[in-house]
Amino acid sequence: MNTITEPTHTLNVKKWIKAPAARVFAAWTTPEQVRQWLGSKGNFSIASAKIDARPGGEYCFNAVSPQGEKVVRGTYREVNPPKRLVFTWFSNSSCSGAGGSGETLVTVDFAEIDGGTEVRITHELFTSVEARDQHSAGWTVCLDNMVQVLAGVKVL
Repeated sequence: MNTITEPTHTLNVKKWIKAPAARVFAAWTTPEQVRQWLGSKGNFSIASAKIDARPGGEYCFNAVSPQGEKVVRGTYREVNPPKRLVFTWFSNSSCSGAGGSGETLVTVDFAEIDGGTEVRITHELFTSVEARDQHSAGWTVCLDNMVQVLAGVKVL
């Protein structure tokens, strides 16, 4: 494993979605909608989601996979509908805040382009290339899911 001591690895993922920015933004901030697209069929799904989408508010997702349960939680730093979300990201921790694999930072920008919305994710502060690459693959699958969900297709 190629581990570094300073968190410097950043990933960037973008996807164009045929939906208005307000609708795409809502898909990120509404628990019922997050459960429909955040996951990977056969790998993990979100069993429950709690979201308080305001600066200082928290979110907590209980994920279920063949390997067991996992929790992803964090705190919103910026909520600017329908243009931007910035939040911390902890995984393998409890919703009460115990444990965790280290804090990373996610910025999601929403830009209306060509009758749809370009979603740009910047996820930073990874301490290894491997962690960054795993999250890059995960965000790519999740955004593909979102495209389908917002088109009315059930994916998870």
